[in-house]
Amino acid sequence: MAKEVYDLIILGTGPAGMSAAIYSGRYGMKTLIIGNVIGGTANLAGEIENYPGFTGSGTDLMKKFNEQAKSFGAEFEMGNIDKIEKIEDEFCVTVGDKEFFGHSIISGLGLERRKLGIPGEKKLLGKGVSYCATCDGNFFRGKTVAVVGGSDSAAKAAIYLADICEKVYISYRKERMRCEPINLKKIEATKNIEIIYNSKPVEIVGDAKVTNLKLELQDEEKSIKVDGVFIEVGSVPITKIFDGLGVKLENDYIKVDKEGRTSVEGFFAAGDGTNNPFKQVITATADGALAARTAYNYIKVGE
Repeated sequence: MAKEVYDLIILGTGPAGMSAAIYSGRYGMKTLIIGNVIGGTANLAGEIENYPGFTGSGTDLMKKFNEQAKSFGAEFEMGNIDKIEKIEDEFCVTVGDKEFFGHSIISGLGLERRKLGIPGEKKLLGKGVSYCATCDGNFFRGKTVAVVGGSDSAAKAAIYLADICEKVYISYRKERMRCEPINLKKIEATKNIEIIYNSKPVEIVGDAKVTNLKLELQDEEKSIKVDGVFIEVGSVPITKIFDGLGVKLENDYIKVDKEGRTSVEGFFAAGDGTNNPFKQVITATADGALAARTAYNYIKVGE
């Protein structure tokens, strides 16, 4: 039986990957998209207000992307990507005990959450430690929680949690949060949010569940009693899996040209995992569309 070879294999089922799948399907390319969770990290956005023509949750927007990609013929394979190789003019992607072959690849893998690397973080994951307020916040209704971080994602997590929790602490290592002014105003106007500036988490305490968060301040240590800790300290690009391909990176991000080409022929990239400086759903979506066009020209036109 002859092996099946796709025109294009897309890695990642977030905005960049699914946008690429929509466009490649419209171009008539035989397309496979591989990922763990439909929507990727866009699912973590409880409310999207800056995507033109849409207001709602990230999950709802990604469902629409998924439906549209399928309507144009994209095939989906859900699972962990274990290995990627280039064998002559084809790429081989291993997912568990399955192998998939493609003439071209688009990576839309994006980012993964950065860890604090402190005692208790790993042990208590799922027992009060979380990296997604909109996913897990409801488990802490009426309780006290802490958010670690000072970015927009941390601010939005705190604002969301304040609606359902009795008390929300924010621990941030600097003197002022670096989120957008509009989000900081919301936080300062919310009575059950307390910001602890110049604080560094050093340990998450608990046995069967989280009970306390230990903080290191400028001149003392402080322990706050909490039921949950939501970690929002940024993300890192998912690029380690490409080491064997020799894909060039720029500050750990995949280096692409203005049309999504990488340093490896036939390998394209889009979205938050690239050196695109603006990490937003709308820019990832645009990147995916452009990378699909470039892949089409590579496969079908020979450019």
